[in-house]
Amino acid sequence: MKYTKKMKTKFIDIEAGKFISIIHERQAKELGIFPLDRIELTNLHTKKKIITVVDTTDSMVKKEEIGLFEDVRKKLGLRKKGEILVSPVSTPESVKYIKKKMDGNSLNEKEIKKIVEDITSNHLSQIEASAFVSAVYMEGLNLQEIIFMTKALVDGGKNLKLNKEFIADKHSIGGINGRATMILVPIVAANGLYIPKTSSRSITSAAGTADSMEVLAKVNLSMKKIKKIVNKTGGVIVWGGGLDLAPGDDKIITIEHPLNLDPPGQVIASVMAKKVSVGAKYLVIDIPLGQYTKVKTKENAETMAKKFLEVAKKMGIKCEVLLTDGTKPNGPAFGAALEAKHAMEILEGKVFDNLAEKSCQLAGALFELTGKTKKGKGYEKAVELLQSGKALEKMKEIIKAQGKKVDCSEKIKLSSKKIEIKSDKNGKIERIDLKALKEIAREAGAPVHKKAGLLLKVFEDDKIRKGQVLFEIHGENQRRLEIAKKRALKDNPIKLGEIIIAKIK
Repeated sequence: MKYTKKMKTKFIDIEAGKFISIIHERQAKELGIFPLDRIELTNLHTKKKIITVVDTTDSMVKKEEIGLFEDVRKKLGLRKKGEILVSPVSTPESVKYIKKKMDGNSLNEKEIKKIVEDITSNHLSQIEASAFVSAVYMEGLNLQEIIFMTKALVDGGKNLKLNKEFIADKHSIGGINGRATMILVPIVAANGLYIPKTSSRSITSAAGTADSMEVLAKVNLSMKKIKKIVNKTGGVIVWGGGLDLAPGDDKIITIEHPLNLDPPGQVIASVMAKKVSVGAKYLVIDIPLGQYTKVKTKENAETMAKKFLEVAKKMGIKCEVLLTDGTKPNGPAFGAALEAKHAMEILEGKVFDNLAEKSCQLAGALFELTGKTKKGKGYEKAVELLQSGKALEKMKEIIKAQGKKVDCSEKIKLSSKKIEIKSDKNGKIERIDLKALKEIAREAGAPVHKKAGLLLKVFEDDKIRKGQVLFEIHGENQRRLEIAKKRALKDNPIKLGEIIIAKIK
């Protein structure tokens, strides 16, 4: 018979990001549990139950008390101190499946579903969940496992139901700057398609799409609000992390981040789960290819593309994968406000650079995929919508619906603090190190500080003079600016070659 005990609650005013409770060491011995074991907590009034990982202490709580972090208190619906029922629980069956994956064996649908369920519901400890992520990184996921993982992630979350025929979406594997999504979404919506774009915040880059869009409008919206906006305007650009579209995936990503892991199979499942959750029927995937991107070789990109297509087919999504040039910057901006400003300048017709070109190519691919234009005519239609001002009009409509902050590039406030990095010689630009530029922007405070970042003033093949500005570092904090400057001078991200290579007499 399961041992249970009533214990007095002590609230700990800290968000732990996971379900953790604390009990006294002597109480733990009585219950027969050890640190990182699990206990089930029951609200005696509502009968609501959750499982938490337990930690022990000899001072933080008394023997008859249980310490509850804010996450646990809220989930149990506790407002006042009182008593709750505490019961030890056994190790989840999914731990056995994680060990199976660690041993190099494939998992079936039931096993993957159970692992995802236990990660989502916090039934696994951080160590156990990390072991699974590490096993996937080392052993990979085969095509069948990716499909099972996609389904499990979708089943564990909410779905956006729009009841529209032409629901389109786009995703970039990332690794470079430039907010193509902020240009593509209004172009696509202006052509009569529906595009509920959920985007991420930055993990390793100078800005994510949600970070930049937040400069213009609110991005943390409810599912009900998103549905209303998409039905009205055709498009939305919001942060996907707070929507519970695939909460298991969000938790896996938080484990991957500090370990800097990005296993391709998990990436594919993650992307496809989010697309299925918003009801996408047409999808364009952008895989930037280059030395500084996440996918560095054409062979790896093609392998990944084939798996995307297979999974999309199983999920009922018509998909096309584009391998794009990731060797050059997508526009000059790195950082939330700088990238938002540049995207708006493109929509306003002030600039048409390689970021504008790429955005139109991706939008055009969606037009052809959905049959909105004939084959070979999609790019032309996208350019027309951009240059006519219809895309800008649509973007302003979306910004207003999401809760406008600013809808004009000239009104976007940039930092008054900046440092110029100048060339110490004449020459021709041979190479621009995108990874180094991104890291300099982050040293300056991006993406935490919206106005922090970096603005390129030159591009590859430009001929430059000694003393000419190569790039500006923007920041909100002078100390961080100085750190970024030191990093810039040390890394030298812009490599010059001599204009005259040799003299022959």
